[in-house]
Amino acid sequence: SGTFAMARGPVAAVCVLVCLGACAVAVVECAARRLVCWEAILNCQAEPECHYAYGQYMHACEPVLDGRRTTCPSHCIASLVQLNLTRGGPALEECSCSSDPLCREAKRAIEPCMPRTSSLGCTEARRQCERDLHCRSAMSNYLLHCSKLFSGTVCTSACREVIADMRRMPKAQLLDTCVCDGTERTICEYVKLKMRNLCYGEPPVDDPDDEGSGFTDDYGDDEGDYPDRPNNGGRRSGASALWSSVELVALAESVLVLVRLLS
Repeated sequence: SGTFAMARGPVAAVCVLVCLGACAVAVVECAARRLVCWEAILNCQAEPECHYAYGQYMHACEPVLDGRRTTCPSHCIASLVQLNLTRGGPALEECSCSSDPLCREAKRAIEPCMPRTSSLGCTEARRQCERDLHCRSAMSNYLLHCSKLFSGTVCTSACREVIADMRRMPKAQLLDTCVCDGTERTICEYVKLKMRNLCYGEPPVDDPDDEGSGFTDDYGDDEGDYPDRPNNGGRRSGASALWSSVELVALAESVLVLVRLLS
């Protein structure tokens, strides 16, 4: 018994050392993966998508970074979302400032602007909504009353009412906070953009062709943070023709989803 105890002691010690060694290796590997921020910026600049998104972020968030604003413009938050969707974007958020005081100051300034979104992708969020009876019904109403939103025309009072109702449903809330992903990413980002610009940035419009109830809701978006959009008298400019195919795809996707829901 005493011999066994003596033999067991060295074995236990070896096990402890092995475990400590494994933990030490894990810590070192974790530290190695976390870049210093200037390295993360260099990596981002070498990636075209990240380079472009980083430039958009610097422009949109400049008033926050230089201390002129303590609240975040909507387009600053949107630029952070887009930056995080690039390959090198997440490293910029997770990087270490080390002993760089300017870096630390910038991180402190931009922290309130970091989007508080779930890590759930919108494809999975939509599937979860379709499996829930109330959420599926709300999504059907959304597709019915917000059809003019998909074409980039207007956000009616009825559409705003549906959106407000969906924001009170747990499963539907995932659609509001999800991250656009997969094959539906382009359509998803387009619809979210139109919702932000038309539903949150402009007064509601009563549509005589819609069964709206006149519901109005002030979402408190930073309307003044966006530059004035030129008025082309209702005519499509040459640049806007680029969106025509996206609009058609979005409408087709909406019809397909509606048919699938009602079938």
